[in-house]
Amino acid sequence: MQVSDVPPTTVPGWRRTFAEGELTLGLSPVTPDGDLERQVGLVQAAEDAGFAAVWCRDIPLNVETFGDVGQIHDPFMYLTWLAAHTEKIALGTAAVVLPLAHPLLLAKRSAGLDRLSDGRFLMGVASGDRPEEFAAFDLDKGDRGEVFREHLEVLKKGWTSQMRPVRWSRGRMGGAEVVPKPSASGVPLLTVGSCLQTTEFNAAHSDGWLTYHRNLPAQKVTVEKWRASCEEQGQGFKPVGESLWIDLAEDPAYPAEGRDFGFRIGREALLELLATQKELGLNHVMISLRHGDRPVEDSLAELAEYVVPEFPALG
Repeated sequence: MQVSDVPPTTVPGWRRTFAEGELTLGLSPVTPDGDLERQVGLVQAAEDAGFAAVWCRDIPLNVETFGDVGQIHDPFMYLTWLAAHTEKIALGTAAVVLPLAHPLLLAKRSAGLDRLSDGRFLMGVASGDRPEEFAAFDLDKGDRGEVFREHLEVLKKGWTSQMRPVRWSRGRMGGAEVVPKPSASGVPLLTVGSCLQTTEFNAAHSDGWLTYHRNLPAQKVTVEKWRASCEEQGQGFKPVGESLWIDLAEDPAYPAEGRDFGFRIGREALLELLATQKELGLNHVMISLRHGDRPVEDSLAELAEYVVPEFPALG
C-alpha cells in the first residue's frame, strides 16, 4: 500500500486544533459513565460550539487505588464511534499507554482510525504510571521509559515500512507490512507528559506536546523550555497544550479558586486565564468538566455561549 509523503501536520484534525500564535479548546473526557448516547450528544454539542477537539484516555484496567476509568471504552473503539457521529471535531487520545501496546497493532489501529475519520485523529502517547497495569501486562514498570522509545520507533516504522524487515527486542516482521497506511506520512503524534524522556527527545520525535496544568509562571518556563528544545533540534514550531480541570461556577464573576489540576472558576476569570495562557505560548487547552458540581450539559452550554467563541476551532 502506498505511503504518503504529506506531513501529518497537514491533516484536517491537526489544522483544526493547532497553529502558531493561536489557542484552541478541547474537551476531555465528557462524562465518567458509560452512557454512549449521552456522551455522543455532548461531543456533538462541543463540535457545534467550536471546540477544536475531544480527547479520551487509555485506561486498560479499573485499578482500585485510582478509581478512574476515563470514558470506560477502549479509546480506538470509542473514537471510531464518535467519528461516525461527528463531522469536523478532531479526535484525540491523551494518552495511549505506549509500553503496554503492541506497536504493530497500534500502528494498524491508529492508521485505521485516521482513515475512517478522514484525517481527524490526533494520537497522544505516554509511558503510563499505574503499577497494577504493568504487572498485569507482564512488564516491569521500571523499564517503561526504554520500552516507550523502542515502541515509538516500531510504531513509526509500521506506518511507513513496505515489505521491509522490522526488528526490535520483542519481535520481528519480515515479508509483511502493516495496512492500512495513514492518510499522511504518519498519524499526528503528540507526547503527553514527560514519557520518561528528555524534553529534547520529545521535541525531536513528536509533532507536539501535551503537558499538565501548572501555575502561570511555572507554565511559562515550561513552554519556553519546549520552544528552545524544538529550536535546538531544528524542528521549528511545534505546539504545546495543557489539560485543565474546571468546576465552572454559576456566578460569572466567581474568582479563580485553585483545585487539583485546575480551578473552581467563573467564566469571566476563565476568559482572563485563557487569554493569559495564549500570551505565554500555549496552543491548546483540554478542559475537563467531570469534577464540577454542575451537570456537564449546563457547564458545556455556558462555555459554548461565552468562552469558546473567543478561542474557536481553526480552519
